[in-house]
Amino acid sequence: MHQFLSALSYKSVAFLMLSGLAYAEHARAEPHKTLLNLMSVNNEMEMKRAVCMNSGASSKLLIAKMDVVKNTKGVQCPTGIAAIRYREDISDPGHVLVNIDPPKGNNKGLDCDGKADLALTYIGLNCLAVDLESTSHRKN
Repeated sequence: MHQFLSALSYKSVAFLMLSGLAYAEHARAEPHKTLLNLMSVNNEMEMKRAVCMNSGASSKLLIAKMDVVKNTKGVQCPTGIAAIRYREDISDPGHVLVNIDPPKGNNKGLDCDGKADLALTYIGLNCLAVDLESTSHRKN
């Protein structure tokens, strides 16, 4: 009886896996319609380049070392200082929120936001041109 149940469960698992593959086949990646930059940030110089560089991109995805965003309060760009805020998320203990605000008065700069577990080495920051943000929010 045990062998029959084991064989049945293997067949069920195999069926579910094949069903999942058939379903997943229908998902297709579409090309991004706007210019997107993916950048890694491993030190303060790379942070400055990522935050200050004006590539004409309307969005960027930064993969940054957690200790770089934690220890860098801001970066000097040609248009002013871009502020970097790193703080624990009081609504979700064990997590950190990171915000990068473009220099004051720079309405073409990128506003970056991210959230990660405190134990992670890297954080993903989604950046969007300030003039494309859906709503205004308080910046420090």
